[in-house]
Amino acid sequence: MRKLLLALPLTLLAAACGGGTGATTAQEQVIVRISDPGNSGFLAVAKKDGSLDAALAKVNAKVKWAGDFSVFAPAAQAINAGSLDIATGSITSGVTALAVKPSFKIFATVPPDLAGEGIVVKNGSPIRSVADLAGRSVAVGHGGTSEYLLLKALQTFNVPVEKVKRVYLQPPQTAPVFGSGEVDAWSTFSTFLIPAVTDLDARILADGEAIKSDNYVIYVAANKLLQEHPEVVKALFEFIKEGSAKEIADPAAYVNVFTRTGPQAVQGKQKDLVVDIQKKGKPAQAVTAAEIAKYQDVAEFFLDQKVLTAPLDVSQHVVDVTTLGDAKS
Repeated sequence: MRKLLLALPLTLLAAACGGGTGATTAQEQVIVRISDPGNSGFLAVAKKDGSLDAALAKVNAKVKWAGDFSVFAPAAQAINAGSLDIATGSITSGVTALAVKPSFKIFATVPPDLAGEGIVVKNGSPIRSVADLAGRSVAVGHGGTSEYLLLKALQTFNVPVEKVKRVYLQPPQTAPVFGSGEVDAWSTFSTFLIPAVTDLDARILADGEAIKSDNYVIYVAANKLLQEHPEVVKALFEFIKEGSAKEIADPAAYVNVFTRTGPQAVQGKQKDLVVDIQKKGKPAQAVTAAEIAKYQDVAEFFLDQKVLTAPLDVSQHVVDVTTLGDAKS
């Protein structure tokens, strides 16, 4: 999942019904718990000005800003455990979560972040092309976006997978390993790619466009919430769609919402890169047959690459958000 850009506009979401039971009377509000958006993005603005609460009030719901999830896997686990109802991440992380009997479905999506994800190497590295990764080591996370981007790059540029050593690390652990030169390259997404470029003297070897990435962002909702309060999910979708479009139109206005200094703030070259990547983004949208086909391609690619161990029919885990609330099922 892409923390920085997800915070700008695709911040991780987490929602749950009041009291964690999903049962309310006609007078009680559904309490929607959403992970704290941090200092940037349209949800940070919504937290500051109360605009999401205003939107949800129309369907008798209210947001409760909760903890933070930097990647999709733990958020998916929390949904499956019944403690969250809505989250966002990448389809490449999503398919691995969907393969383990999930209790959620995809209700919205964003086209791939072709500029904000890819493989980075140090500026002084002799590696000049994906082909040069043969015989080298690349830091990746197990499953999900990072491993997908590397495997997809190797396929796109006809590099045998067995020629490249994958070094499995958790994303927060990778920066010091990459920075110290213990690995030759790092396959990653915007949360980590941007500071690698601005702070670790890295350059992008191949971005999502060059790799031919189909790594869509996905928004998922717990089955329980979809069944009991579909109108809340639909209202949230409309807010996400509108908010993400506004942010793309003027990304600089959505950076450093609460503070312009300190560790939460982005400044200088990092801010410039964030804004530049954001301008190239696309807003959230409902999932159509075209996106489902792309999701399925990712699932089949992971099966071919032995990341998944069994076939997955992604279409069984998607809902049409445009019809939610028309009738509860």
